[in-house]
Amino acid sequence: MDRMNRRSVIGMLATGFVAFLFSPSVADATSAPVIRAGDTCKKLGRRTTDGSKTFECTKTGAGLQWKRVKATTTQPTTSEVKVLDSSALVAGRSATAIVTSGGRNFAVVLTRTAGGVVAFNRSCTHQGSLVNQSSVNELTCPSHGAVFNASTGAVIEGPAARALTQYPATERGGSIYVTI
Repeated sequence: MDRMNRRSVIGMLATGFVAFLFSPSVADATSAPVIRAGDTCKKLGRRTTDGSKTFECTKTGAGLQWKRVKATTTQPTTSEVKVLDSSALVAGRSATAIVTSGGRNFAVVLTRTAGGVVAFNRSCTHQGSLVNQSSVNELTCPSHGAVFNASTGAVIEGPAARALTQYPATERGGSIYVTI
C-alpha cells in the first residue's frame, strides 16, 4: 500500500510538472510588445508590422528609432536584368547571383534544366536563410535542412511548406536574363 501511494504521488507530480511546462502563460496571451514611432530599435533597416502599422528602424540624431512607414499603393517595378553568361551555367548544375532591380537586391539561384533555365529566389520559405546546391538537382537550406527541387522549386523535405518563389528567366545572345 505504501508503495502504491508513493507511485501515485510521483505520477501526479510528474503530470502536473509536464502540464505546467506546456501550458500557455497569462503573460504570453495578454502582453504582446507594442511598437510606437520614436521607440528605440536595435537593427538599422529592420521592418516590422504591429497590427496594421508598419515600422522601420532608422538612424536619427538620437540614435536608432522606429519610424512609421506609409503603405504604398503603387505597383512594384519589374525589370529584366542580365545575370550570367550562358557558358557559366552547366547543365544540371546551379549558380547563384545577386540581381538588382528597382533599387533592391535579390539573391537568385539559377539552374539549367532540359527545358531551359529556371530562376528562384534563394530565400528559404521556412525562415529566409539562403539555400545552396547540395546535389545535382537539390537545393538545401543550411539552417534547418529544408530541401527543394532545383528544377521546380518544390519542397522535397521540410520544415519548409511552400515552394521557392520563381522568377521568369530567358536566355538569348549568349546571356541569361532574369525578370524581377
